[in-house]
Amino acid sequence: MMKLSGLRQSLPRDQGLGNCLNVALIYSALLALFMTAAQGLQLSAFTTKTPRVSKYTTKSPSASSMNHDATASLYRFNATNGITCILMQVDGLISIKYRNKLNEDVEADLYMPDDPQLSGECVESNLEILTMDFKGFRLSMTFKKSSGGEGWYINLFELTYSSSNWLFEHPDRPNLDVRLTSPAQTPMYFPTPVGKSYVCDKEQTVIMYAPHDSGDLSGHIAKLYLRDMHMQSFMFKDSGKWGPSFHCSATGSYRDETAPLAVGTALAIAVLLTISGYGGWRYFKIKKVQYGSME
Repeated sequence: MMKLSGLRQSLPRDQGLGNCLNVALIYSALLALFMTAAQGLQLSAFTTKTPRVSKYTTKSPSASSMNHDATASLYRFNATNGITCILMQVDGLISIKYRNKLNEDVEADLYMPDDPQLSGECVESNLEILTMDFKGFRLSMTFKKSSGGEGWYINLFELTYSSSNWLFEHPDRPNLDVRLTSPAQTPMYFPTPVGKSYVCDKEQTVIMYAPHDSGDLSGHIAKLYLRDMHMQSFMFKDSGKWGPSFHCSATGSYRDETAPLAVGTALAIAVLLTISGYGGWRYFKIKKVQYGSME
């Protein structure tokens, strides 16, 4: 009778253990499903292209094809030793907002050319500069390494020109030297691990305006539109070829291609360890209670 009574008392506990394990398994399945969906969303940024909303079309009729290299311009800057240090391929447009003599705010557009005059600096180990001169404009990009030296990024965009440039029709303030820069509060554009190349099909926009302490009177504001971008700095490779790709995501954040898989695997292992530990603890606790009831 004692054994039967103990077995009867153990039935609710076994049912409770089963219910707990069922709940844990359901929770695990839901979490795994959520992780899979999240990974799918992240990986979709690497395998599909989001619709572009752009103020401009393309450089040429051939740009409507799926071959994006047909419209992107390639810029290669070599160090003094002849080795490529900065490599950039992009389909770019500069749009400048200014005011004409009729007191109207208008915009003038200029494509980044295929063959500008390139200059720059690749001397320091933590700083590089790429400068493009074309049609009276000068566009400069300053590349820097992160404090630990493990990543690179663009620290500053700068655009200089004359307000009497041929691009502007009847400007209200001619003959001014204009200097526009990217905001100081946005010091890191396109952060990428050293040795890898930044790749982004999504259109990126950089806004440039006169620094507050510059005394600029032009009132000009420029937007630099960059799409189908492939870029790398701090290369110093004899081959002059791209490093492994580091993709931007559809949300504008930046992820290595191996990050989603590593995060998903770590979360799955953590969930399995938690469930196994809880199940083992419950099993030994109930076995101890059953043994005491049988005595």
